[in-house]
Amino acid sequence: MDLQLDRLDLQILSALQESNQISANDLADQVALSPSAIQRRIRNYRTSGVITADISVVNPRITGDKISVILMIQLAKQGPNFASAFRQALNRSSHVQVIMEIAGPYDLMCITLFDNVDQFNSFIDDEIADHPSVARHEATFVRRRVKFGAAIPL
Repeated sequence: MDLQLDRLDLQILSALQESNQISANDLADQVALSPSAIQRRIRNYRTSGVITADISVVNPRITGDKISVILMIQLAKQGPNFASAFRQALNRSSHVQVIMEIAGPYDLMCITLFDNVDQFNSFIDDEIADHPSVARHEATFVRRRVKFGAAIPL
C-alpha cells in the first residue's frame, strides 16, 4: 500500500476512529470538503486497505460479566515458521481478542475473554498447556477495564 495521506485524510480518519457511523454531512462540518468528496475518500480508504474493518464495540456490561485475562506465552522454539500453526489456532479462537508478538521473556501477549473461570481453565488445558509450541505461559486476570480502544493517533 503506497497511498499518500494528506491533512484532510488524517482529519477524516481521526473522526472515523471515534465513530465510523458519522455521516459525510457531519464530517463536512469538520473537514473542509464536500460530503461527496468525503464519501469518495472513505470508499478509497476501504478499497485500498487504509481502513481494514468497520466494527461496533459492544459495552461489556451489557453482555454480562466476563473475565478478561492477559495471557503471556513463551514459545518452545524461536523462528518465524515454528509456531505459525499455534498462532493461527489462537487467531481462530473466539476467546482471543488480541494477539501481539512481543520482545522480552515472553513471545506472545494475548488478551482473552471468558464467561467464567471454568471456561478459562478449559481453554488453558485444551489449547495452551500441553501444546508443543508452548514452553511456558502466565495469566493475569484483569480487575477493571479502564480504557479500551484501537484508535491510532493521527
